[in-house]
Amino acid sequence: MKSLGRARLALAGAVVVAIVVVATGLPMGTIVHQRQALAAVSRQLAAVEAHNTAVRAEIASLRQAPTIEAIAREEYGLVRPGQRSYVILPGKGTHTVGAGNLGAQRIPAGDVVPTGVSALDPPATATTGSRPASLWSRTLNELEFWRWAL
Repeated sequence: MKSLGRARLALAGAVVVAIVVVATGLPMGTIVHQRQALAAVSRQLAAVEAHNTAVRAEIASLRQAPTIEAIAREEYGLVRPGQRSYVILPGKGTHTVGAGNLGAQRIPAGDVVPTGVSALDPPATATTGSRPASLWSRTLNELEFWRWAL
């Protein structure tokens, strides 16, 4: 019986030694950390691929004529040949509430078109008798908003 007990004790010792050898021989902590890093990098890759898809869609839309025309009108104030562009300046003391949000404000009619002038009338030229107006007076008449600002 004693030999059977010694054999079991030797087997248990051998199993413990084998477990210690395997645990120290295989870097389990490194494997666990690498799997966590792989999962994090996979999430980042999925986010970058989604961003790339969105950027490709934006590039495709920027190559279309309606998008180009909308950007030209909104950001650069460009119009097609034969069209006229009008810019309405706010009156004195009028503060803008938002960027480009004209629907939120009411602009007084006197700020848009001066009283006594029809919106369709051409601007009047300043001439006195038969003598032509000076360069400065013509310039000030053409640049009406500078006179308003000063």
